Amino acid sequence: MRIALRRLLVAAAVLLLVASSAWADIHIELVQGKRTVTDKVSFTVEITHERVEDPRYAKMPEFIEITATFLNPASGTVSIDGTGIGRFDETLRFNSNRTEITYGRHVITLQVSAPAVVTRLSVFVRGGLPREVIGETAAVAPARPAASLEDRIAELERRVKQLEAEVESLKKARRVP
Repeated sequence: MRIALRRLLVAAAVLLLVASSAWADIHIELVQGKRTVTDKVSFTVEITHERVEDPRYAKMPEFIEITATFLNPASGTVSIDGTGIGRFDETLRFNSNRTEITYGRHVITLQVSAPAVVTRLSVFVRGGLPREVIGETAAVAPARPAASLEDRIAELERRVKQLEAEVESLKKARRVP
């Protein structure tokens, strides 16, 4: 009985160790502690293929999620490569929706409407390994082009749909008095 219990505890410890190391590979903390943001702050993140890649992530990761916590209630937006992915209003915590992302470099921007203290800003990517690029200007970090012609066409079609949706929303806003 004691030997079986010991084996079970060892197996649980090994499983916990493996799970925590896998979590570290797909999750990064961009802000830890307290960081005052008066207007906006940007981080360049590079997303690469996993070490042991699942075939379903060969073309692109499944999604990205961004989480932020604040010392006091804050309002603002979060964007990736200039495209807004979420807004928060007088809250202590922001959780983005799952958003499509490609491999390569991306600029994550947190913009606040009034000075705020960020206590945590983290990025989670399913199907890719995120890494913060430190020491390079955010404006010089465009996303890498897709690997094949089909990937590039699909990416351009996705951007066209986004722009068409943005044009439609601007037209609706202009029509409303």
